[in-house]
Amino acid sequence: MNFNALKFQQKLSDNRLEQAKNLFGDKIVLKILAFALFLLGATRSSIASFLNMPSGSIRSLIRSLNYMGLAALEDQRSSRSSFKASLPPDITPYIEISEPFLDINLGIGNRRIRIPQDNLKQKRVVLLTLLNSDLLTRSQVADVLNLSTDRTGKLAVRLDKQDVSAILDQRQGQQKDYLFTPEIKAELIQQFIIDIFTQGSTSGEQLSKGLQKRCNLKLAPRSILYHISRLGLSGIKTSLPAHLDRLKKTP
Repeated sequence: MNFNALKFQQKLSDNRLEQAKNLFGDKIVLKILAFALFLLGATRSSIASFLNMPSGSIRSLIRSLNYMGLAALEDQRSSRSSFKASLPPDITPYIEISEPFLDINLGIGNRRIRIPQDNLKQKRVVLLTLLNSDLLTRSQVADVLNLSTDRTGKLAVRLDKQDVSAILDQRQGQQKDYLFTPEIKAELIQQFIIDIFTQGSTSGEQLSKGLQKRCNLKLAPRSILYHISRLGLSGIKTSLPAHLDRLKKTP
């Protein structure tokens, strides 16, 4: 570059520096000038003398700019930056039940994963995958799948190590309704409501004991939970107590 070809005007310099200082602040403008002179080939000592800065400050500035980029122009004690990219907000997915669907709200605008409630295999695979990715908690997934947190954790590990087939229930009895006749399903629904009304919550073990005591029906808790999910009752387990409580208070 031939710097002799450049023409300088003091008045223009004063006006432009004043505008820049109002926009960026005195310190940042001084650093910009120092770095520009350094790029143009001026020695550190001459830059320090020309800008009335300590020579050590010039050395530190150049080192910081090479390491941090434009963020080095700012006061590092400040909590805000005009140059650093802002950190993305924490995303916390959560589960919403909107019959007949299970919605996994991704916490990004209106984006969500929607799964039919009766699609048990897809629901299990997706929820356990999100658990393994630390996007959902074990208790969240366990509650939706009607499993214990311990069982949910074991299934998540199995999915991670052995693939999808390892977490799907292979028992034939679980896939058929020959044991759960319409009459038994009616008693199951009735027991579900009784437990919610009297206890405020329910579980597979609790329903099994209630049905055995009230109807002399011996049903496995896991089978009960399977049909509770298929009947869509798991989606109202948290909302039903509030409705019943309001009805009890109604004259």
